[in-house]
Amino acid sequence: MSVPKVTRKRSLIDLFQRTNSPERPVTSPSSPPTSTIDQLLHDAGSFGLYQKVQFLLVGLLAVVPAATAFSYVFIAATPDHRCQIDWPNFTDTFARQSDYHQSYINRYIPSSPKYKKCFIRDINSTNKKLIACKKWVFDDTFYNTTISTEWDLVCNRLHLKAITQNAYIMGTSGSFVTGIMSDKLGRRTTMYSLILLLVVVLNATQLVMHSKMSVNTKLIIFTISRFLTGFAQTTYSITLVLLLEMTSANRRVLASNILSYFYTSGELLIMLIYYFTRDWSITMWILTIYVMPFLCYYWCVPESARWLVSTGKLLQARKVLQRIAYFNRRTLENSEKKLYDDLQREARNRPKRYSYTYVLISLIKSPAMRQRCLIIFYIMMTNLMLYLGIGMGITSLTNDRPYEIFLLSIFAELFGLCLCHFCATKYDRKVPLILFFTLCSVSILTIPLTHKKYLTISLSAALCAKLFISAAQALSWVYTSETFPTVIRSTGVGLTVSIARVGGVWAPQISLLAQSVWFPLPYIIFSVCSAIAAICAIFLPETRMKIALPETVRQAEEVHQHAPTYEQQSSEVEEEKFRKSKKLSVCPEVDEEEEEESTALENITHTEDVHPSEQLNK
Repeated sequence: MSVPKVTRKRSLIDLFQRTNSPERPVTSPSSPPTSTIDQLLHDAGSFGLYQKVQFLLVGLLAVVPAATAFSYVFIAATPDHRCQIDWPNFTDTFARQSDYHQSYINRYIPSSPKYKKCFIRDINSTNKKLIACKKWVFDDTFYNTTISTEWDLVCNRLHLKAITQNAYIMGTSGSFVTGIMSDKLGRRTTMYSLILLLVVVLNATQLVMHSKMSVNTKLIIFTISRFLTGFAQTTYSITLVLLLEMTSANRRVLASNILSYFYTSGELLIMLIYYFTRDWSITMWILTIYVMPFLCYYWCVPESARWLVSTGKLLQARKVLQRIAYFNRRTLENSEKKLYDDLQREARNRPKRYSYTYVLISLIKSPAMRQRCLIIFYIMMTNLMLYLGIGMGITSLTNDRPYEIFLLSIFAELFGLCLCHFCATKYDRKVPLILFFTLCSVSILTIPLTHKKYLTISLSAALCAKLFISAAQALSWVYTSETFPTVIRSTGVGLTVSIARVGGVWAPQISLLAQSVWFPLPYIIFSVCSAIAAICAIFLPETRMKIALPETVRQAEEVHQHAPTYEQQSSEVEEEKFRKSKKLSVCPEVDEEEEEESTALENITHTEDVHPSEQLNK
């Protein structure tokens, strides 16, 4: 007896809905079968209590890179200043003490804005010529002590302040080294090594800063410390990979966004610390104390089960998977077979790892990939340069309300991240990316044009620039991840991170041109670079609506220009399956037929998620 036609249709619809559920691991037609480690992670709970606790722990650690990077905004701030006057019987201050004090200021300090901060009149000479200052007094309205006020990093020593931040950015370029360490030694071991390095460096630096060493010696040690601190902050990318490897594909975007939000909260934390202390040394001590509890993370954060399997450490991988299942209150299905047979078989057939040399040769030999990578490298360098240049220089646009302005810039960045998430989910990649760079270029150019007469408009333009460059940076990392083929994707992204630091190194030096050469100059440079990035993005391929990511360099060259989208192909396969089902006579063993259809449909309904690796440039 045959089953009614309506029931047959209903069973197909139910099967399709069940296979399309996010709780079920599925694969695309062109992708390989789900691996054993994927099945085990799904059975153990791909996003249960265990993963949520790990997200929180790693998120607290993600606060540190932002706090150390943006501490430069406050601990190296340069308040308004002028030359110190040798005033008899009194100590000169920046604030006016009396009319008699004001008369001395008028007598010694030139009225020209170009000279009054760095030169003083020599009243002993006949023509009262200007001579360079030896000591300065600073406005303490918003900043009590900074390295600029304590070590006189102004005028002819202004470039030394930028070198300290350059050292930090150069340290972060060591991400390719820590990436190799992560593949060789493990995610947790590398993460803990970097935490240990950070704790030692911060504590040793604070002890040296309170010693009786000379100012120049302290400056050298502080610069070296910033380099080592920057190197230690590459733990951000390691922890991101760790989170991505302990959860399912449909949670990877969430994992990256959570770290981005924690990173932004680090900017807020360092602002609040300095706001209440107004002392750069105390601020760094509080940051040092905040890092200390992370020394226990070796026992709190597990090793990646995927990495353990890929390196043949199956016993440790089984313990991690069983721990995940225990905390998530799940049971591993067919655990004996999967843990002891399937894992061992797949470990013997694990794919080959590709070196940086292989990546470079592959990219150089392919004309299409060579052009595409050069564009991406430039875009990523521009992203980091504008992000640091605008984000760290926004408080210098005015001498008033630096904390309020910085707080608004944090909200602008958060809005930019949300805007990127929305556009990456709903729309194509290329058009929003071009639009973000174009709007950022216009916003940056508006800053110097309106700064003198319309300061509010200038500040609003700076906030808009921070918003658009934050969105462009996050979207660029999505683009980068989707452009590289699978065989060199991880290494290619790591190489892009390192090259992007070149733009970051130039950001502090370019920003200082506003004080040392001409105020509009850095904004003109930033605006032109952003406009060029928008033009370059036109020549990038669209990567969103493709059925799968490219697996090889050849597939990446073709860019699936004529391939059907996932929705089109999945619809065609579903219709074909339904047509075939109508021709079949249905026997009483309907369950067996439904099981076969379920297996086929599982191979249809899957869209590969790719995480936005933007959190790898902080």
